[in-house]
Amino acid sequence: MKTAVRLLRPYLGAHRSRRALALAAMIGEIATALLMPVPIQRAIDLLVSAFRHAGSHARTATLSPSQYEQLILLTVALLVIALLDALFTYLDSSNSARVGQTVVTDLRRALYNHIQRLSLSFHHSTETRGGDLQLRLSGDVANLQVLISTVAGSFVTNAGTAVFMLGALLLLDRRLGAIVIAGSIPVYLLSRHYRIKIRTAVRAARKQDGRVSAMLAETLSAAPLVQVLGREEHEAERLVDATEEGLSYGIQASEAQARVQPAVTLVTSAVTALTLLVAALLVIRGSLSIGLLTLALAYTRGTFSSMRQLAKLPIQVQRAAVSAERLAEVFGFAPDVRDPVRPRPIPPGPLSVEFDSVTFGYTPGRPVLKDFSWLVEPGSVVALVGRTGAGRSSALALVPRLYDVWEGAVRLGGRDVRDVRMADLRSSVTLVLQESLLFRNTVWNNIAYGRPDAAKDDIMAAAEAAGVLTFVDELKGGFETIVSERGSTLSGGQKQCIALARAMLRRAPVVIMDEPTSSMDAATEQLVIRGIGSLIEGRTAVVIAHRLSTIRGADVVAVMEDGRLVQFGPPAQLLKQQGLFAYLSHIQQAPAERTAQ
Repeated sequence: MKTAVRLLRPYLGAHRSRRALALAAMIGEIATALLMPVPIQRAIDLLVSAFRHAGSHARTATLSPSQYEQLILLTVALLVIALLDALFTYLDSSNSARVGQTVVTDLRRALYNHIQRLSLSFHHSTETRGGDLQLRLSGDVANLQVLISTVAGSFVTNAGTAVFMLGALLLLDRRLGAIVIAGSIPVYLLSRHYRIKIRTAVRAARKQDGRVSAMLAETLSAAPLVQVLGREEHEAERLVDATEEGLSYGIQASEAQARVQPAVTLVTSAVTALTLLVAALLVIRGSLSIGLLTLALAYTRGTFSSMRQLAKLPIQVQRAAVSAERLAEVFGFAPDVRDPVRPRPIPPGPLSVEFDSVTFGYTPGRPVLKDFSWLVEPGSVVALVGRTGAGRSSALALVPRLYDVWEGAVRLGGRDVRDVRMADLRSSVTLVLQESLLFRNTVWNNIAYGRPDAAKDDIMAAAEAAGVLTFVDELKGGFETIVSERGSTLSGGQKQCIALARAMLRRAPVVIMDEPTSSMDAATEQLVIRGIGSLIEGRTAVVIAHRLSTIRGADVVAVMEDGRLVQFGPPAQLLKQQGLFAYLSHIQQAPAERTAQ
């Protein structure tokens, strides 16, 4: 629970008044629980006294006016205590629930913002897959809400009631108090024994829940592939295997919780019976009145009732504790890429892009780029070509500083990107990824995503240049059509047109594109290439190219092989050198020539 307390403390500070009110209400609940049996005890003693005065064989008794008055006052007192108890319970529940909901909302927002700031190395980690992160943001945060709204209040109220009732019982009669204290020891030991078992099972179950969530997110996002390959039964079996493992852990936790309840009930019932026997003997000896006997039994039952309620909490407490550990684990990750302490501005005007002896990779000891050096002149259009796995996408991911280099430097306009504030750097670079990522929103908002304050004419110009106007009128709602998750209702070419329009709208001085026309038909491709030419005029552009149609628009071509730059120059010059570029061009032209024949 230390982790949960440490995690929640910063967010609880803003709710001191409500927490104080809830705590005061809990104290009121404890007080009313202590006071509730007192009017009953007084009334019983009053009636017993009346019967004693009436004689040992009397079946009826007469109350004096003062005794009637006392009885009425005791009845009213009992009603007032009950009303106060209801009021305190409401104030406790209401304020605890509001604090819990507000705190977890703040916590979820902070966790989400933290995840957004983490580097891509975190998001690509197999230990923190998307489905598991979703479970942490939803289920784990919800467990902490239960802790604040319900469990914490129940613990304080029941623990306080048990302690104060036990204290009152000791004041009433030390012998009865000693019996209850002796009975409390095995109750505590039983609860602790099963709490450890519950914690172990809950931790394992929660970890497996994260794996299942990650697997579901992965499988559902790949539903077309699963169906095309006929792997539905295989994926269903995977889910069964994964959920059965989690189910076994969940059953272990529930079984442990199920065992502790009857064990505690058995012990408390035995101690209550012993207390009744001893109290009855004290009454017979005249050491205790019948009313005090009733009060002693009420406090004994109240003490053990609170202990039984506390025994129900371990599974919820352990779920919250494990969830807090899972959330703290995410908060424990620090971004690999951070803003500099003393940021420097990016120079104005067209910017150069320079790689200076860069070594970089994703796994320690396995570099993807090796002593990679390359200079892209300001305002030039460069096509970056090479075999699959040559390191082209990795190199360009370093320009907006999605990752940091291991050795060397990447410079933008002569400025090391590590010396520039990331917001400034990324506003100077626009990136069109190979996979066109769209949000569940309108076509219009997807285009304006990178520049939400853009004028309508600018958005329309970008849409026209990227070829969006060639198909948007065919969509049911035009620009207001809601794109499904990841753009699954659009063709690959349509998605790429929207993504390209989004990049064009930003008008950043450096444009990086990963084969922006790869999913387009010939007519749309030609339209987009013309649009690209007009919109990147005067800007520095680097295009990862696979098709000769893209390369033709480049001023120079850079050829990569095994993480190094092996050729650089105008396309016509490189074709004459009979190197890797000529080879790649030849094997791409050969199928087209055979088709033409």
